[in-house]
Amino acid sequence: MRILVTGAAGMLGVPLCRTLRQAHDVIAAPRADLDVTDVVAVRNRLRRDRPDCVIHLAALTDVDRCQREPDTAMTVNAVSTETISAWGQEAGAGLVLLSSIAVFDGTKDSPYGEGDTPRPANVYGESKRRAERAAARAAWHLVVRTGWLFSADAEDHKFVGQILRLARERDSLDVVGDRFGSPTWVVDLARGIERLIGEGLRGVVHLVNEGPPASRVDLAREIVAQASLPVSIRPVASEFFPGLAPRPAMEAARSERTAGWLPPWPEALRAALGQRHAVVRERR
Repeated sequence: MRILVTGAAGMLGVPLCRTLRQAHDVIAAPRADLDVTDVVAVRNRLRRDRPDCVIHLAALTDVDRCQREPDTAMTVNAVSTETISAWGQEAGAGLVLLSSIAVFDGTKDSPYGEGDTPRPANVYGESKRRAERAAARAAWHLVVRTGWLFSADAEDHKFVGQILRLARERDSLDVVGDRFGSPTWVVDLARGIERLIGEGLRGVVHLVNEGPPASRVDLAREIVAQASLPVSIRPVASEFFPGLAPRPAMEAARSERTAGWLPPWPEALRAALGQRHAVVRERR
């Protein structure tokens, strides 16, 4: 299959392109080469490359910026998907959209499944919900909802990377203990997406590493334990780190369609940190 990947230089884009190239003809379209908000540029690129499928990873994921700049969020996340989906409908091509558990409001006391009704709590979640609706117009579509992604690479500036950096600078860390999610390694997610495509699944799928919901405290403690860093983790309420956008309390996911596909998140974290250590050692 000929696959074009937007956002190909991102945290998920790099391992996904590497994984897909083992069995597919992959066209990497990083942000530097393709501005997904430029409708003319996107349509021209798709007409030129004629992929059988587009995997749309490019997105604005800064939740507070989305809240502050709703028009920008809708343009980057929803309108870009509309452009690709409309082309897919014309060309008979498919669209795989990376979405988020943030399409839910987080008021549930257990993980969200594919059958739960989306009710976004913030602009980011609404922009992804609109993108999901747009994706359905392609010749065929697959919406992959995930969340709490980590890479553990040296360039990882998200939660895992931040904890590793701060734990080497401080004796104790204050970490939110009242928000829950499903930590997911991008390498496992990439393998899962490859399998989804290979098995021809369609519609909405939740894809995360297995395991019970984890709080940020749970994840932080697992990180420092596995990295053998002598730092204490103190649980605090979400209000301790105020943000512009409302944050759902529950962002964990379960799946009736991909259950058992990805390993438990502590196991995935161990593999990611092992890979990070090997890369750092090589560079020395």
